[in-house]
This record gives sequence, structure tokens and C-alpha cells, in this order.
Amino acid sequence: MKVEILSKEIIKPCTPTPPSLSTYNLSLMDELAPNLNVPTIFYYSAPDQESADEVALRYKHLKTSLSKILTTFYPFAGRYRAESYLVDCSDQGAEYVEAKVDIRLDDLVSQRTDVKAELLNELLPYPIGAIDEYEDPLLAVQVSGFSCGGFAIGICSSHRIADVSTTIAFVNAWATAAKQELGQVDESYVPEPYKFDSASLLPGLKLMAGLPSGMSRDKENFEVHKVSTKMFYFPNSTISSIQERARLNDSSKLPSRVQSVFGIIGKTIVDLHVADLEEPKGYILTETVNIRGKTNPPLHKNQFGNLYQIAHAQGVASPKTGVELSSYVDDLSKSVKKAMNFCGMLTSGKEGQTAMTNEFFALLKNLSAIPDIYFVGMFTSWCTFPFYEADFGWGKPVWFSVANVPMKNTVVLIDDKSGEGIEAWVNLDETDMQKFIAHSNIADLDLGVEPSVPHPIIQGRRVM
Repeated sequence: MKVEILSKEIIKPCTPTPPSLSTYNLSLMDELAPNLNVPTIFYYSAPDQESADEVALRYKHLKTSLSKILTTFYPFAGRYRAESYLVDCSDQGAEYVEAKVDIRLDDLVSQRTDVKAELLNELLPYPIGAIDEYEDPLLAVQVSGFSCGGFAIGICSSHRIADVSTTIAFVNAWATAAKQELGQVDESYVPEPYKFDSASLLPGLKLMAGLPSGMSRDKENFEVHKVSTKMFYFPNSTISSIQERARLNDSSKLPSRVQSVFGIIGKTIVDLHVADLEEPKGYILTETVNIRGKTNPPLHKNQFGNLYQIAHAQGVASPKTGVELSSYVDDLSKSVKKAMNFCGMLTSGKEGQTAMTNEFFALLKNLSAIPDIYFVGMFTSWCTFPFYEADFGWGKPVWFSVANVPMKNTVVLIDDKSGEGIEAWVNLDETDMQKFIAHSNIADLDLGVEPSVPHPIIQGRRVM
């Protein structure tokens, strides 16, 4: 698959940001967010019988509507001043890239469980690790046209100011603005307001500039970082089977779908790391928990920023046998429940700020307790987020994906288009990935093939 960049430009808000909004202060959660751009890619099939002029008009609508929605999401059009822990909202603009791809969209989407994830990085407009320098855009967009007329919208949003919940809220608001440009939404429609005051709810402390991701600022190069990304598809029937296996013997309640999938993946990774050891070793697993709807008082449902808590489970893996699935999943579930209970006090002023800071640095201390802690895994669930609702006027996405993220021992879960299955995007060291695929915990699962997207699949050359 070859991607050719056709143009790059800066898109600014169509209405200047008023002086009263010229700065956006970071919250404590923003300060502690990882040093990376959040990569998201939305894939769209070709509109019926679209002419060349209509394709050009499509791109024009996307740019016009992007400019329009940046007026609402004004921090995305600014630049981060690291020394001041704030965003300079002077309408410097978002980076916008147009590109063309030399294959059909069907050729890529029909192979999504087998595609080399590093190919997908070519559909992203900016390096994932390029963040926190003043010249870095806080939002970058790439629209890539496939030879069949289908297209992908790749987005890099700075984790310094936004989590995935904020990103998908932005994308869906942009999609609505695009439909309004096309006359598919009434001109009198007014989007729901967004809140940009997270720093007043949980003020930053200017203690550090985020969790180090270990990623280079350069464009991702698998030959350099050697972190392999592979998507594993878990159909509903397989998830149900894992839930039964992960149930505690004395419990009548099944663990959640997400914790069960995390459990079998995490168990396999931990087992791999202790298989050849002579002594038991400690491990830590972290999982992000969206705090929206869980605080007291509750946050506005359209709150901009990073709004999540990090749950963590700590245990000891036995040599040769590793960890037991049901207890492992139970530990994960309890850690998430504890984090959710903790969420209630996060917006309680100084008390919440102090509690979160202490919890965070206690976690950092545990993470650095080598050799006692032999393995650290980082899990994130994007299940239930409305990625497949992003209709820009030419239909909803036929697929949504991430890309090759060079952070080993990380996992992202995403609902499939039907909402019944789960895609697990697993990032491991190249050697560990081969062992992971071959391990009986994974190899014996009925992972199957993800159902085809609802449009004709035309066979073409492979892209792997």
C-alpha cells in the first residue's frame, strides 16, 4: 500500500477566538496524560457514482466544516506552551493533509484482522510521539482517498488536552457540521454546548509534563522500534466462553465482557514473561476509567479534556504456571471498582486534587520497583464510544481503527461495527508477539474472522 501526500495546509477557526478565551489552562489530569497523540482512523465507502467534481466538493465541505467546528473546539486550534502549562488559543490552526492511496478500500478492510498495522500509520497526519513542542499542532487531520473512491479520515489529537472521549465528541460534532454544510441538517440546528473549564474542577499543579511514552518524535518506523501491533477479533460467542472460564467458583455473577477479554490477553502476556523464571515475580496492570458520570457533583456530559482515572491491579505470577484466569480477572474488576468509587471525590476541590496526586505518585513508585515488579501492562477500553456514528454526509464508517503504537505491552479494546464483537489491538515486542500468537491461551480460542462490512467486497491485491 502506497500513500502519496497531495497537499498540506493549516485550517483555522472560521470565527476568531475572543480574547477572553485566549488561554486554556491544563487540569491535573491533562498534566499527567501520556506524551503522545491519540491516533484514530475512520474508513468510509465510496458514495454512489461520485464524479471528480463531487470528490473535490467533498474535500471542500470537510475543510469548511472543520473550520466551522474549530470555533467551538477552539483549544484544538491553539498551541501548547509547555513552560506555562497552558494552551495559547490564538487560532494557529489545525494541520490538514490530503493524500491518495493506490489500493481499493475493500482490499484493506476485507483483511483487517491480518493487515500489518504499521501500514495504517501512513493514514495518519502526524507522528504519534511528536507532542508538547510549540510547533506541534494539537489537532491534525489526514483525508486519504482510495482508488475506488472510498476514503479514510485519520486524526491525531494531542493527549495533552484531550482523551478519546473528547476526541470522538469532536469528530461527531465535526461530522454534524459537515452534514449541515451539505444541507442534511437544518440550518437552525445548534449543537450542544461544551465545557472548557476542567482546570477549575481539578487544577493543575505544574509538577511534571506527562507520563513518558518512550516514543520518538519521528514518524513511526517498525524497523527501528520493533513493537508489533496486531488486531485480534473476539466474536460474541468466544467472549461468552471466556466469561464462563473467568468466573470465580463461588460466584454466580459473570465478569464483564471487557474485563474477561483483558483477562485472557493479560494472563497470556504475563505467563509469557514468567515462563522461564525460577522465582515468582510481581506484575502491575493499569486500566483507564472514564470518570464522566461518576463524580460528585457530576461533570457536564460534554466536558472537554482528559477525564479518566487509572485503575491498577498488582499481583505475583508463579514461574512456569503464571497466573490463574479467574483470580486475575477478579483483581482487574476490583481495581476498576475501586477507581470508580474514588472518582466520586475527584472534583471535591483541594481534597480531590491531593488524593489524585498521591494515588498517581504511589502508582509511579510501584511501577519503578524493579526487580520486584517484573512486568507492567497498560490496558484501555474504547468500547461503547460512538465511533461508528461519525457520518459526514456520505454514510457511517465501514470500519474504525487505531494504528501501530510503539508502546509495548499495551492493549486497546474497541467494539466492532455491530457492537457484538470486540477488536483487541495488542502492542508487543516483535518476539513476544510471535509467542503470544502461538500461546495456547490465544491459539485455542475460536477468534474466527470478523464479519464483513456491509458493502460489496471486491477482491484485490493483498496489502500485507
